[in-house]
Amino acid sequence: MYVINESTGKKHTVIVSRIDAAEIAQINKTKRFAFNRNKEKNFSVYKLTLEDSAEPIGMLSIAQRPGDYALEIRLLASSYENVGPDKIYSRIAGCLISYACRESFKLGYDGFVCLKPKTKLETHYIKRYGLQSTKLYLVTEGTNSIKLIKEYYEN
Repeated sequence: MYVINESTGKKHTVIVSRIDAAEIAQINKTKRFAFNRNKEKNFSVYKLTLEDSAEPIGMLSIAQRPGDYALEIRLLASSYENVGPDKIYSRIAGCLISYACRESFKLGYDGFVCLKPKTKLETHYIKRYGLQSTKLYLVTEGTNSIKLIKEYYEN
C-alpha cells in the first residue's frame, strides 16, 4: 500500500495500524485532523502512517454492523496538510477505504462497507471509489470492494 508525494511523484509505502484512546488523545492535541475522539473511543480506530514515521497522515474509525452484514466507516479523515489542491500526499482515503473493504471480507461481510459522507464529498466518493448511494449511506460491496483492494491495498 502506498501514497504518492504530489510534488515529486514518488511512491511512499504506508501502514495501517490500530490505535488506542491514549494515542487518539495525543493525535487530537496536534489539531491536524477534524476528529472528535470522544465520539470514536468505543470503536476501532486506525491511523495511516508512512512506513518510516509514527505521525499519522490519515485516520479511520470503523464499527461492525452484523445486523446489516457490513462494516461502517464512522470516520475517514486526511490530515489538514493532505487535503485539497495543495496536499502533500494523494491516495490516503483510497488506502483507508480499501483497508475497511479488506476487513469486511475477513469478517465474512463480503466486502460490504458503508459510510455517511459529508455532503460535499459524496459525488467525489461515487466517482473516485465507485461507491453507490442509498440516499442515507454510500456503500461498496463484492466486486467494487475487490477492485478497491487491488488498486489501493495490494498494489
